Amino acid sequence: MAWVRPEPEIAPLTPSERVSGRAGEPALASRLAQLENTMRRLVSSPLHKLEEADDAPAGPGVFLLSDSDLVTSYYVEACQTLRIGLGHLLRGGRGPRTHPDGTLRARLAEHLGISESKVGDYMKKYCVVRWIQLDDAAPHFAHFAIGVLRTPLNSD
Repeated sequence: MAWVRPEPEIAPLTPSERVSGRAGEPALASRLAQLENTMRRLVSSPLHKLEEADDAPAGPGVFLLSDSDLVTSYYVEACQTLRIGLGHLLRGGRGPRTHPDGTLRARLAEHLGISESKVGDYMKKYCVVRWIQLDDAAPHFAHFAIGVLRTPLNSD
C-alpha cells in the first residue's frame, strides 16, 4: 500500500484577507498609503518647543505632543488653527474642548505620576511638538494617528 501524504490544514481567512479580493481593495490600499504617508510627514516634521507656538501656521492641521527624546508620544489633536491649538496646549490644555477626565495638564500629571503644578515645567523642559497643515482631513487623520501611536492622553 502506498503512503498518502495528508493535505495541509488551511487556516480560515482573516477579515482583511477576505476583503483583499473585493473590488474596493485598491481604493482601501490607496487610502491607507495616503494616511501612512501623512503619518510619516507628521513624525518627521521639525521639532518645536512649546514656547514656539507663535511660529505655528494660522491654518488648520494636526499637532503631536511628545517627549523631547521622541520615545513617548503623549497627545494628538486636530485644530482649525494650529497657532491657537498650540497656545491652548501651552496654557495648560484649557481649550474650548473639555475632556471628561479633566484638562490635558491633569491627565499628563496623572500619567507621569507628578503633581499638576509641576506639569508646566515638565512640558517646557522635556516636551516638543510637531505639526502638519491639513485641511478638511485633519480630524480623520488625527483619529488615525491616535490609533497608530496609541497616545495615552487621548484615550477615553
